[in-house]
Amino acid sequence: MKSLGILKETAEVLKQTKERVLNLKTLSEKNKQKVLRLLDEAARNFEELSADVVVDNVELAEFFHRRAVELKNNTYDKRIDRLGEKEYVRDVERINRYSKAAPYDFSGKIKELNKVYKAYLYGLVPFFIISGIFGPAYAITALILVIPALLSLFSMKKRGSLGLMLAYAVIPIPLVMGALTVRYSIWALMNQQEIQRIAEAIGKGVNFAYATVLLLLLLSVLELSLLGYAAYGLYKHRHAFL
Repeated sequence: MKSLGILKETAEVLKQTKERVLNLKTLSEKNKQKVLRLLDEAARNFEELSADVVVDNVELAEFFHRRAVELKNNTYDKRIDRLGEKEYVRDVERINRYSKAAPYDFSGKIKELNKVYKAYLYGLVPFFIISGIFGPAYAITALILVIPALLSLFSMKKRGSLGLMLAYAVIPIPLVMGALTVRYSIWALMNQQEIQRIAEAIGKGVNFAYATVLLLLLLSVLELSLLGYAAYGLYKHRHAFL
């Protein structure tokens, strides 16, 4: 695979860049140590990835190589003076992020991330159903979350960091409401008076009320399971998002 060799070359360019950083006088000692650490990590990531390539994404590999070469060419005191120390450090941070995200494009890890997407999507479905059953208080909360939930899904599909941030903002409320629903459902199933009250409120028989509460319990458990897995998976795969 051609991209395998390009990724190896990218790692080598970053190692050469690291050697140049050692001779820099423009960078503060704190930033120099930070840059050395980030470059070392990025070089190691690209080198390790080159041994796990299963998707031959030549165009992306060449993009990483070009960015590494640009960074190497800018690793001179005069160039950094012109760019600014902060901008130079940001460029190093950027190539480091690329090295962490690259496995999702070359080693097939995107399949794992797709499972997390589905868990997040399917976990929101029970939440919206439960919100519709419980009435105005839940429904209003669900409506408020519709737009950020949709935006997070669209952005995460493109592996945007905004989508990840929105997902982190959305997930806690369904988790809390799911936990409250589990607690209420178990209590209601054990309380004949509550079941009778529900039956009268919806104008149905006691058996239908029992079935409704049981459905709420199952949906809330499903919601908690899927969104809990999604929250863990998004954190685990957070480096996939740029």
